[in-house]
Amino acid sequence: MSRELHIIADTPLDTAQLSTEQLNQLLVIQKDILELVITSSDYQSTLNALCRAAESIVSNSATSIMLYNPDKTHLDVRAAPNISSLAADQLSGLVPGENAGSCGTAVFKQQPQYISDTSVDKRWVNFRVFAEEFNIQACWSMPIINTRNAVIGSFAVSSFEKRKPSKFQQLLLQICASLASLILMRERDDLAMKKAAYLDPLTQLPNRMLFNMRAEQAKARADRSNKEIAIFFIDLDRFKQVNDEYGHELGDKILESISEHMTERIRKEDTLARFGGDEFVLLVEGISDREELYSIANKLLSGYQYISENQSLKFAVSASVGISLYPKDGNTIDRVIQCADKAMYCAKKSNKKIAEFY
Repeated sequence: MSRELHIIADTPLDTAQLSTEQLNQLLVIQKDILELVITSSDYQSTLNALCRAAESIVSNSATSIMLYNPDKTHLDVRAAPNISSLAADQLSGLVPGENAGSCGTAVFKQQPQYISDTSVDKRWVNFRVFAEEFNIQACWSMPIINTRNAVIGSFAVSSFEKRKPSKFQQLLLQICASLASLILMRERDDLAMKKAAYLDPLTQLPNRMLFNMRAEQAKARADRSNKEIAIFFIDLDRFKQVNDEYGHELGDKILESISEHMTERIRKEDTLARFGGDEFVLLVEGISDREELYSIANKLLSGYQYISENQSLKFAVSASVGISLYPKDGNTIDRVIQCADKAMYCAKKSNKKIAEFY
């Protein structure tokens, strides 16, 4: 059997001091987790499985994965299946630093930290109460590094007894950190693909495909509960003139600004999508009262004004809105959208700045 163990995109690991049984344990973890990465898109479950696999090898321990928050100001717990929620809550918000426990120090120094006794190690001086409360007597932490060679978090083994990690346990941490990186990069790429497939690239609103998927789900709920769905077709007034006179770059900035403005004025459960150009579509469930639907339409662009960065240009943008209802105006989502589109053209022709029902 080969004495070298490889992790994808990593250099070979020195396994010369390992027994055949230990080498097999590492190979099994790698094989099982890689199979999950390939076959499952439930990345949280895969990270939890990685933690449990390490715990099955290191007795009397619990593992955790901490990651930078989006602003990279602190670390939050991403996976810790056998650590209490109270402990995880206290760990989240950890700011990396010189003596920030095992994980915070590992991320700060970008080097593994093997702490065999948390009660005396200076790196845990600010976390003594936490260690005593949750019986963390030793803690070993390995930085998680992404494909761009940047540290994004840590993989840690918290031990309920004082001990130093063996060569085998150090290699285990190294492999688990590499596998965690692989899982997280796969998740990132998957999310990027979904964004490209389902989100409008300019406004980051749902596109037509995602809107139709959500509308079909809403239709199924409406059929079960015998309720109505409202669809709003929103077309900005005279927007072509803005593009023609000031250029598409400014037009795009206005569209981004308008999408944010409208998103702030709808409920979280509603779906606002951009269908293209200056056309937006809104899906609203659970409301059939016409006056309330008129109110929603009027709020969408009420008070909106675009002011350029140098304040040299100001635009008060209005829109024409058409509203249709399922199942009253059609028995398919496509038909109801068509009805809302027709109602929008009626609103545009009326030039009264009000919404029109089909």
